[in-house]
Amino acid sequence: MHILMIECNPNGIAGIANALELGHDVTLVSVDPDFYLAASPLAEAAYAHPNCQVVKSAEAFSIEELTALARELHARKPIHGVTTYSEYHTVHTAAVAEALGLPGMSVEGARNARHKHLTRLTLDGTGIRQPRFAHVADPKDVEAAVREIGFPCVVKPSDGTASLHVLHLKDEEDLRAYLAELADVADYGRGVVRIPDLLIEEFVTGELISVESCVLGKGEVVNLGLTDRPMSGFPHFIEMGATYFSGHPLQDELFDMTTRLLNELGVDFGFIHTEFLLGADGPVLCEVNGRLIGGIVPSLMELTSGVDPYLEVIRQALGERPELPYPGRTTAGGHWFGAPIDGVVESIGFDGLTELPGFHSALAYKKPGTAVNRLSRSNFDWIGHTIFTGADRTEVNKRCAEALDRIDLRLKVEVAR
Repeated sequence: MHILMIECNPNGIAGIANALELGHDVTLVSVDPDFYLAASPLAEAAYAHPNCQVVKSAEAFSIEELTALARELHARKPIHGVTTYSEYHTVHTAAVAEALGLPGMSVEGARNARHKHLTRLTLDGTGIRQPRFAHVADPKDVEAAVREIGFPCVVKPSDGTASLHVLHLKDEEDLRAYLAELADVADYGRGVVRIPDLLIEEFVTGELISVESCVLGKGEVVNLGLTDRPMSGFPHFIEMGATYFSGHPLQDELFDMTTRLLNELGVDFGFIHTEFLLGADGPVLCEVNGRLIGGIVPSLMELTSGVDPYLEVIRQALGERPELPYPGRTTAGGHWFGAPIDGVVESIGFDGLTELPGFHSALAYKKPGTAVNRLSRSNFDWIGHTIFTGADRTEVNKRCAEALDRIDLRLKVEVAR
């Protein structure tokens, strides 16, 4: 079978590698294929595989150009499934699948999930609990929208990801600085052009938690488990850890809300990641991502369930019924970490972790000689992670926290002058 992968993400290269191992043909279309070579230790071998074709296209973020390219590839070698692990490309994937007559999410559902203002507007008045919000399509209207919502508030691009450019605003000075900074952001890199739409939202306090789901067809939502998301970096919102589990006191309510909102949005296919804030009055929808959760969580899902969700994404795209990664008896979790100051990485060592109970693995994202900045703004500030298992999420989170003190991080820094 021939799979068309429209962009990816660094950890998602594992899905490509697994598909190749099973004998599938994979064509990866990317604006910058070298990005994955630098970000994933699996990319070089995957690219060299005889069944892997890598197509570099400067127009991969244009749906029209991408669809035309997909038709050309399909004519040369019939494509049987279209998918992505990239948040930025979920609408593109839906559009190409529709054009080729292959399984996929409806384009409308993909748009409603991808663009945060469409999520808010579509669900407004449905009874789904959301923060008070104002949608701004023109930057000159931001100040009026902020005054409508009031300080403190949260401002976020409608098409962002990884907490990039999401900020807590406490006053007018914060707002002016934010707008000045955002005015210089025309894209997110790798050809991904930013749309002008912004959301201004009421600031809701509470634990961030997500529901991981798989939609098997229209109205057929299967909620699998929960992922907790401890945060750091305030006033920015940086996810610092994740534990995949089941059994939260609000699980039934969270599952019910997820089913209702996905149906309202028209999300009718694929693995879905839906985030909630556990506010004082109950769960409040944060955002919906129309793709498999990113980061280390697919690995956590596999550890506890024995099912590889990367591979199940591909199987579903090929029209097969996926095996579903429900949380098992063992709980798996991990913690990301960053640099305390700006500097250049000399080494990142994990020798002090290997004897700890429940240790599974650890990975450094930055090689020696790489300049890094202080963990402060977004998930892109991460420089590595650790993964542990345990009997429940309390034990796992405790083990992850204790392991942070054992990481041997060495940076070269400039002297104060």
